[in-house]
Amino acid sequence: MSRQPSVSWPPRPGLLEKWSGPGPRYTSYPTAPVWSDDFGVAEAEAATQRAASRTGEPLAVYVHVPFCERRCLFCGCTVNIQAGRWRASKGDAFLEALEAEAARLEEAFGGRRPATQIHLGGGTPTWLSPDQLRRLMTAVTAAFPPLDHAEISVEVDPRVTTPDHVAALSEMGFRRISLGVQDTDEGVQQAIHRGQTCEQTADLIEAFRDAGVDGVNLDLIYGLPRQGQATWAATLDAVAVWRPDRLAVYGYAHVPWLKPHQRSLEDRDLPDAALRTALFAAACEHLDQGGYQLIGLDHFALPDDALARGLADGSLHRNFMGYTTMHADEMVALGPSAISDVGGAFLQNARETGAWTEAALAGRPATTRGHLRSPDDDVRRAAIGDLMCRMALDLDDLEERFSVTDLGERFAGAWQALCGLEADGLCTVTERRVTVEPAGRLFLRHLAMPFDAYLESTTPDRQGQEQAGRFSQTL
Repeated sequence: MSRQPSVSWPPRPGLLEKWSGPGPRYTSYPTAPVWSDDFGVAEAEAATQRAASRTGEPLAVYVHVPFCERRCLFCGCTVNIQAGRWRASKGDAFLEALEAEAARLEEAFGGRRPATQIHLGGGTPTWLSPDQLRRLMTAVTAAFPPLDHAEISVEVDPRVTTPDHVAALSEMGFRRISLGVQDTDEGVQQAIHRGQTCEQTADLIEAFRDAGVDGVNLDLIYGLPRQGQATWAATLDAVAVWRPDRLAVYGYAHVPWLKPHQRSLEDRDLPDAALRTALFAAACEHLDQGGYQLIGLDHFALPDDALARGLADGSLHRNFMGYTTMHADEMVALGPSAISDVGGAFLQNARETGAWTEAALAGRPATTRGHLRSPDDDVRRAAIGDLMCRMALDLDDLEERFSVTDLGERFAGAWQALCGLEADGLCTVTERRVTVEPAGRLFLRHLAMPFDAYLESTTPDRQGQEQAGRFSQTL
């Protein structure tokens, strides 16, 4: 298939620096800081009951496995560090609670609901043994049987994933794996408390491909301690050899007010803003020259990958698991900290493994926070989704979908705020339509912010201190 228009590199001088600032990733709208801690069990049960009325509608399913053998200092995920002789028993206790949660959800939804997507994340799912992973999938697929075309994927860590894991995951139908690489340089890895050799990564990718797993995703992170142009170039060269189908190139999110362990990185030569931007630009240019297509935000894919095809034909979708072509209107999530999107509401489980376990074994929702969306929330959520997935927003289409007639007036301030992005060539704005230009795919967060009614300001290049304290840097 033909490639979508490519971003020209290098971009106009100063463009990346100008639009670098704090902002949401919009994996949800409204974003998590808006959600309420008063949203609990009763609200979760009501949302699930509403979702249960959609009998037979497929769901996306996410399972959060919280355990890791050691903590990577850059990590912002909810993890439980467990190693040593108690590992097997901790895994069994987790699975007992997960089985109870899956059984409760099956009953709450009024029976089995098909799944169009099942993803195991973490933490480190392959921290569990192969037999424990089989037990996990038995529980999940009993409640949410995957459709024939469902995408079944898992995050794996080369440092703990064995040949037996590879065989078991292939047998269970996993056809997409995600590996965190972050950076291949030994000095960077020492600084972030992660020891992962190129040989480990290469061998695991080869093993999965030999076992019939035909989708390989890699994660890289720029902005880490001790990164430089030369070390980063070596990382990009290694990636070129491995030739993954997809890549995510994330900016390191330094949020020590949320993750106190990150404070230890502040004295380890974090790149300044100029170097951080240069590293991202180098990755984009390298991937563009290697034939990868910029999907949006920080995601890249080969032209024959499903994401690239979805961008071309309009079937791209976005949920808490990221970009996908496996569309489902609702998503159910299991495990500590996991977030469901059902019945017009976001429901987040207790972050602490112990609190989640207690609720699951007691047969009640583990929800400790969430948000019930308003009609205006849903319209704005769809507008943001169209920009991030369709690369366009058409007010006539949106008004028809939601049976409203006031969007020109409702979004007047957003239209005005987009003028600055249009002047920089990131979008084209007409009276009733916004079209994202190829370069604008890097700045989708900024294109979305004017439609966010909860932000302090609708001017995306003048975010206040409140946003700086709540959100990571966009680039």
